[in-house]
Amino acid sequence: MRRLIALLCLLATPSFAEEAALVIANARYDTLDRTRQELRGYARAVDALEDAGVATVTARDADRATIFARLRAFSQMGRSADAVAVVLTGRFGIIEDTAWFLPVEAEGNGAIDSAEAGVPVLALTDLMADAAGRSVLVLGAADPDAIPDLDLPSGVTLVVTDPVRALRFTRDVLAEPGASIEADSGLRVDGFAPRDLTFLLPGRETAPSETTEEERYWALTQQRDDATAYRAYLQRYPDGAFALPAQLRLDALTETPEQRAERAETALGLSRPQRQDVQRDLSVLGYDTRGIDGIFGPGTRGALRSWQSRNDFEQTGFLTSRQVQLLDAQGSARAAELEAEERRRREELRRQDEQLWSSMGSERSEAELATYLDRFPDGIYAGQARERLAEIRDRRAEDEGASERERQIWRATRAQNTVQGYQTYINAFPDGQFVAEARAAIIELRGADSRNAEAEAAEAAVGLNSISRRAIETRLARLNLNPGSVDGTFDDATRAALRRYQQGAGLPATGYVNQITAVRLLADTLRDVLR
Repeated sequence: MRRLIALLCLLATPSFAEEAALVIANARYDTLDRTRQELRGYARAVDALEDAGVATVTARDADRATIFARLRAFSQMGRSADAVAVVLTGRFGIIEDTAWFLPVEAEGNGAIDSAEAGVPVLALTDLMADAAGRSVLVLGAADPDAIPDLDLPSGVTLVVTDPVRALRFTRDVLAEPGASIEADSGLRVDGFAPRDLTFLLPGRETAPSETTEEERYWALTQQRDDATAYRAYLQRYPDGAFALPAQLRLDALTETPEQRAERAETALGLSRPQRQDVQRDLSVLGYDTRGIDGIFGPGTRGALRSWQSRNDFEQTGFLTSRQVQLLDAQGSARAAELEAEERRRREELRRQDEQLWSSMGSERSEAELATYLDRFPDGIYAGQARERLAEIRDRRAEDEGASERERQIWRATRAQNTVQGYQTYINAFPDGQFVAEARAAIIELRGADSRNAEAEAAEAAVGLNSISRRAIETRLARLNLNPGSVDGTFDDATRAALRRYQQGAGLPATGYVNQITAVRLLADTLRDVLR
């Protein structure tokens, strides 16, 4: 971008203005500013500069192409000017220590949108370096505190404030000969800022000012200070000098608390990953958002209201910057607590598992093995227990007269472990030694199928992609729960590992990932993986 501006400057033909100014006022951000308020009062600031004899290039509600067209025009007059001023009001994206001025078509104010559509403010200062000492950059931002300390060229002055004050400063200070550029309440001055710094030198003649009927009407409007008065002013002077502050004050007087809260949240510019972080924090704190999709629907709004009530905030269902920070801190702290609790629970279950297995001795009976599997179906020794139990039952069946063919078919049926397989065995051996066990297995499988259908639906609602599935498998492996291959596919080994995790976490051991399992399992790591 700096090369582009420099190239524009080299291509420019010189002009001989003593002072030059670029004023761009953006307000109609279709996706960023819900009120779509126009900066109608900027005309007075521009008029004041022109009345003072400043060569001025202007644009209002400018897209990216218009901004660059104005930059080309400004570069032609600015290179030979004794003093230059650049005034930008509107939305800014922040990437590390750099501010980007956003055109009206910008879809967001995050890093990608800023880099794709915005104009880096520091690149503009290259146009201003030749007028060092009388070179003023004014940024009017909706959130002035978000503008970082910029690395300015020597001799360039930076003024940061809100859009209303920026235009007023342009009119009352930049356009006023001898007016000092000084910091005050709501006005930050950085960079080159000696005492008695001025843009227009004192003694310069300007067009005479006059107290107009509009100014008198505005004074009366401010004295009355109600919605009716501000509406009357705007109706009478739709493009007046005070139209912007009038509209802002009217909005403040008429919007509902919910509208005010919604506007404040919109101004935060939360990205979808940041909204997912909020939903995960709420979920780990025990509030049901009905999904972690980055969309703040009724579930998330209800969860936010409950959380706000618990934390003594107004129950708007909309977030403030402070609340986002508090939620993040609480969510991280609770996630650490849950992880510690789950670790203790897993260790205790492992101790109980090993103790029960050891207590049976080396010659474990059929009843003991069945008891172990009933208590720990996915336990440390579950595989050994099932293998030994099958041997015992197979030997008993042989002793009771079961043929070798029946026992072979039964072993294959057990390995297949399906309703159809067990029914086939029963049909083939209606009086067989394993009929009772087959019927019990059918009942268990049908119940499991019903439970699994619900669990599968809950998992589908979470919307896991391949990245999040691999993240889950990786976390299970790190917990030594043996999920099998980390490949993004949930096979039998993964389901068993999930059941072991859920049992240790005190959750229903379904082997499927519902919202609470995902949040509890990946409370601290999912946001990093998904990003």
